[in-house]
Amino acid sequence: MKITLARALKYKNRLVGKIAAVTESIKRKNSIIKGAEREVDIDDLAVLRAKLIKNLVQLKTEINRANGPIVSDIFQIAELKSEIVFLNNIDTNHGKSNRDYYRDAEPIEFEASMRFNEVEALKTAANKEIDSIQEKIDKHNHSTTIDVVVLEDVY
Repeated sequence: MKITLARALKYKNRLVGKIAAVTESIKRKNSIIKGAEREVDIDDLAVLRAKLIKNLVQLKTEINRANGPIVSDIFQIAELKSEIVFLNNIDTNHGKSNRDYYRDAEPIEFEASMRFNEVEALKTAANKEIDSIQEKIDKHNHSTTIDVVVLEDVY
């Protein structure tokens, strides 16, 4: 079935969720009290799980092939998001402060090399770049199609 990358990515998320649910059912319901009625057929679930995983591998392979033209954009967004996490963790405290862990002490004067406004500007620039790149990726995902098997078992 031909579907857009955008739909394939949504299907992939649903497929991963279904695999997790089937896996959990097998784990929880495999061992029961002897003589009790088994709620599910574990062998059927194991076959279904294998079928879903095979479908996921095929889907990921096709998505990966189709993403060739934008792979550097995908990596760039990941690095920009990491940069934002880094920037969020920079201590920009500057000037005299009574921090919680210095509660009983006299105020301590701090000197930040990178000041709050500078860090905020860097985060804003990174977010704008992410949005710009994401638009390009979204266009690619909505205009590129791949041929995959969509299983009814996932829905």
